[in-house]
Amino acid sequence: MAPTAEDILCEDMEGLRVTKGGSAMGHAQQPTALRSLKTSPERRVMKPMSHGNDSASSNSFTSDSDDDSYSEDEDEDESSDGNSVQQTTGTTARRLMYLPDLLHRLPSQDDFNEIMSSPLFTKPVWDYVHSLPASTRIPAFSQYALLGASSDDFQGSSDGGLFYNITAPSSVFICGNQGSGKSHTLSCFLENCLVPSGKLGSLPRPLTGIVFHYDTFVSDLDGTPCEAAYLASHPNVNVRVLCPPTNVRTIKHIYSRLPGVIVEELRLRDSDLNTKRMLDLMAVGSGSMPLYMHVVQRVLRDMRIEQQTTGHTFNYRQFKRLLDAENLTPIQTVPLQQRLETLESFMVKQQDPIQSKSSKRTKKASSGTDWTPKAGQLTIVDLSCPCVTSEMACSLFNICLSLFLEHNDPSIGRVAALDEAHKYMGDSADAQTLTNTLLSTIRLQRHLALRVIISTQEPTISPKLLDLCNITIVHRFQSPDWLQVLKSHLAGLSTASKIQLVDDQERRKSNDAIFRSATTFDGIRGVDINSNNPTLEMMSHIVKLRTGEALIFAPSAFVGLERKSRGKNPQAVVTPKRLDHDVMRVRIRARVTADGGRSMMAI
Repeated sequence: MAPTAEDILCEDMEGLRVTKGGSAMGHAQQPTALRSLKTSPERRVMKPMSHGNDSASSNSFTSDSDDDSYSEDEDEDESSDGNSVQQTTGTTARRLMYLPDLLHRLPSQDDFNEIMSSPLFTKPVWDYVHSLPASTRIPAFSQYALLGASSDDFQGSSDGGLFYNITAPSSVFICGNQGSGKSHTLSCFLENCLVPSGKLGSLPRPLTGIVFHYDTFVSDLDGTPCEAAYLASHPNVNVRVLCPPTNVRTIKHIYSRLPGVIVEELRLRDSDLNTKRMLDLMAVGSGSMPLYMHVVQRVLRDMRIEQQTTGHTFNYRQFKRLLDAENLTPIQTVPLQQRLETLESFMVKQQDPIQSKSSKRTKKASSGTDWTPKAGQLTIVDLSCPCVTSEMACSLFNICLSLFLEHNDPSIGRVAALDEAHKYMGDSADAQTLTNTLLSTIRLQRHLALRVIISTQEPTISPKLLDLCNITIVHRFQSPDWLQVLKSHLAGLSTASKIQLVDDQERRKSNDAIFRSATTFDGIRGVDINSNNPTLEMMSHIVKLRTGEALIFAPSAFVGLERKSRGKNPQAVVTPKRLDHDVMRVRIRARVTADGGRSMMAI
């Protein structure tokens, strides 16, 4: 404990010492300096004496005056120093008073802000958030739509309904076997974002969407359309299909059975290309690259420097001329030309350097694809074609996604979906580039006003996507390997979470009957896991799922309200409950547009 002023041994001007509890002279005989210290401590600022030994200096003090006599001028200076210290201390205290204001939070405001960003919610949560004072200033859930209901209460009350929050950007990962309902679930999400219907919910401002589709089963006679194209059966949804120029006739024939669908060639303009997209097209990464790829990278870098000086955009013709001037060997140019020729087949014909001058040029082909966002419009990029490989499809999907995000309209929200992603997202460098773009897009989804939906059979295509998605919907499957992937990346399937879930259940069972009777829950409850092997029991739940049913993992979703009343207090404490590490078993709703995913049976 630091000594006080009276406890410190002080030496007066004549060498006399005075200590607490005793004095060598009376009060009248004490030096003026000491009397001043006792009567007005703030007038004397005691400073540590300078010593070579820090420990000694910490216990030694000397006065501000080095003279043997105490002058009035020095007394005034010391008094002003004391006042300055007091002013500084007072200013610091006033500044510290601001901390409670910055740290104070209203529980209702925290609940409102957190629920507003929830990707899924139930009817009781909707009622609760509208009862908060903040909802009078900010509209709560201005855009939402029904996604499904609890499998245990699908025919029951509306409290078991599960709603998708369209207002908040989110990301969804859907997986499961063929015929389990993946594409149906994807179409329901697209309906929620594009179809304004009183049956579903509230959608005063429809979004604009893009779907990427690639099918390896295609012939010159027929093929399978993207199931999302059936949204064209609704009069308020405009559906257009962008296809390769090498398969436009077949694609038009495939989608001709769907009224209202417009099929166009996918045409890229010179202005649609830039340095980043060209590097992605060449699958230029940080690993080892062939020599010709280093040349391409250097040419693009030199062009980029020139663009920064002149202010011009990327010029594909100049890029070709600079590559030709490098005098690469035929062995080096063959793989490069394959990629460039595929790209050139998708470019507008007027800018295509390898097209014949006598070729027919239509107005649409020469103007390129229009990427202007339009509310209620769904663009399907269907690259199903024998001439387009899955690797090239990933590169083109990457360019189309960048163009879709580049043309931004703050008044229109956006949704991007990958249909049957396992058909083209493999282990290739192009697929990895597309995956990295999706990861970056999901990380920035709040700033891009974007909703991302990925539908695939195999959850193994990119486990990193599972880590970032807000919602994971698992339909029926039988593969234990798939379960191991989900177990490593989902909170509701991890061993630690299941142990915590078992502990929660044991704690609830151990509560006394009075407390249990005073606690009620409104909403969708999670699936009970009571086995000693929770992973095996979860696999049993997945295998038993019926078509259209799914397990939903969404830790940030608010799924109900917990009401607790203690003792004789009639006022119940209402707490909104998140799903956290629990899992919901949900039956996806029926579609409001035509259902094109029905299985074809032999009669």
